[in-house]
Amino acid sequence: MFVSVIVPSYNHAQYLEERINSILNQTYTDFEVILLDDLSPDNTAEILAKYKTHPKVSHCIINEQNSGSTFYQWNKGIDLAKGELIWIAESDDTADPHFLEKLIPQFDQNQNLVLAYSQSYKMSAEGELTGTWKEQTDPINSEEFENSFTMSGLKYIEKYLIDQNTVPNASGVIFKKQTYIDVGRANPSLRFIGDWEIWLKIISQGEIYYCAECLNYFRYHNTSVIAQARHKKDHFEVRRQVLLFRNEIQVFLNLNTNTNVQHLTDYNLKQIKKEKRKNASLAIRRRYYKKIIPTSLTALQTVPLPFAPILVLKLLLQFLLSVLVIAPIKTIQSIFK
Repeated sequence: MFVSVIVPSYNHAQYLEERINSILNQTYTDFEVILLDDLSPDNTAEILAKYKTHPKVSHCIINEQNSGSTFYQWNKGIDLAKGELIWIAESDDTADPHFLEKLIPQFDQNQNLVLAYSQSYKMSAEGELTGTWKEQTDPINSEEFENSFTMSGLKYIEKYLIDQNTVPNASGVIFKKQTYIDVGRANPSLRFIGDWEIWLKIISQGEIYYCAECLNYFRYHNTSVIAQARHKKDHFEVRRQVLLFRNEIQVFLNLNTNTNVQHLTDYNLKQIKKEKRKNASLAIRRRYYKKIIPTSLTALQTVPLPFAPILVLKLLLQFLLSVLVIAPIKTIQSIFK
């Protein structure tokens, strides 16, 4: 099967050659490479120019304006792709040379397979291996992810994906292009968690394969999207995106005619209500004063009328604790630092 390898790059010049070479050195060779840069401020464009004429590179495009979301780049790459299968190879990661060779045959053997992914190593900015991303799923089910498996997509969503993103890194994933298009493509508005949404939608359409072998090297560093969000302490924006994710999934599940998704729809609706209450609590705890009233009113709509006074009392106590106790303590601490 022909694979389109999309490399959406932004400001990762120091990792880029290692990344591209790890693609070109794959033992499975039936692929094209699509290089995309989102107007990086570093010397990414110069590095990509070295590969522009490589026979495996079908496109090398430097944006004239930054798009603001890697998921715009994903969608652009999909529009250019000729392959039946897609590999989004993030520009700061790298891959085992047998990555494609070991995952692609799964699609040949199973026509219902829509997505396959491998376990990933954790890799520091300096390239040091510090463990694997199995640690992310150990609290849920440490035994199941010890071995490779194929599973119904809906079952996988119910067991794992509805609660958290258990597919740790796009660089470790191969998926069907047509399924990606059929479910509406990635949502660029979900800058931090757009991959979680698109995986859930794709997987709902068929079966998923998990390879327990570490074939992907997922690099973590302080210039990643999530790291920058945490550095800016933009807690409310992350929470807003989680709620947006839940609402988008609810619409998607409501449109699904499969009767087996009803329990997922009901569960996700409960999570939406919980997220709205969490938003009100966050606004109070972080003292985002302009957001306290609107988020609190939204939270009140999630509980039956008889329970509304209890929620009001809880939020009021949180507010008093935050303003009269926590805020003064933090002020005193800052003075004596």
